[in-house]
Amino acid sequence: MGESVVMDAHLVAEHPGFRLDLRITVRAGEVVALAGPEGAGKTTALRVMAGLDPPAGGHLTLDGVPMEAWPAGRRPVAMVPPDPLLFPHLSVLDNVAFGPRCHGASRPAARHTATVWLEQVGLTDHRHARPRDLTGGQAHRVALARALAVRPRLLLLDEPLSGPSSRPRARDLLRHHLAAFTGVCVLAVREPADASPLAARVLILHDGAALREEIPAGGGPP
Repeated sequence: MGESVVMDAHLVAEHPGFRLDLRITVRAGEVVALAGPEGAGKTTALRVMAGLDPPAGGHLTLDGVPMEAWPAGRRPVAMVPPDPLLFPHLSVLDNVAFGPRCHGASRPAARHTATVWLEQVGLTDHRHARPRDLTGGQAHRVALARALAVRPRLLLLDEPLSGPSSRPRARDLLRHHLAAFTGVCVLAVREPADASPLAARVLILHDGAALREEIPAGGGPP
């Protein structure tokens, strides 16, 4: 493996009637998609990478450092699930500021970072709104801003195009931000075509294992 390798993982997880056994290596600035039907293991893989599900073996290193070397609350990983899971009692601004605050930023610094990212996703005018006042697409943009605000080395996107009402707009927004992302991004989609033009590579999963690798049309963000 060359110096540009940022993430090297052998993901192993076990649930009743299911076993995930997946090897994945991703280089700096690369976006890799996991594709497959429900039950293929996509979300399980993301949850193991995020530290939300305990592994049953294998390993995961970022920049050559084992994931377990970081304290759980300070891992350089951010995940956006299909449901944005915004805090209903916080404003949009404070939802985005929550991540930086957890990583040790002061309240003013976290809010400044949140303001910058809300501008990036086109939601500056909604910074004082509550999640209940947002459309589904707006809520997903807030969740994306919250994830990017912590400057993760590993960004995990689970079905990023499943919720927003405007898929072309959501795809364009993701393409824009992933083109500038210098870490590693792994996203989960059901159909390989949904990964184009976001991902450089697509791993087709079935029953917790990779069947094959495809290069989608478009080849990922420029």
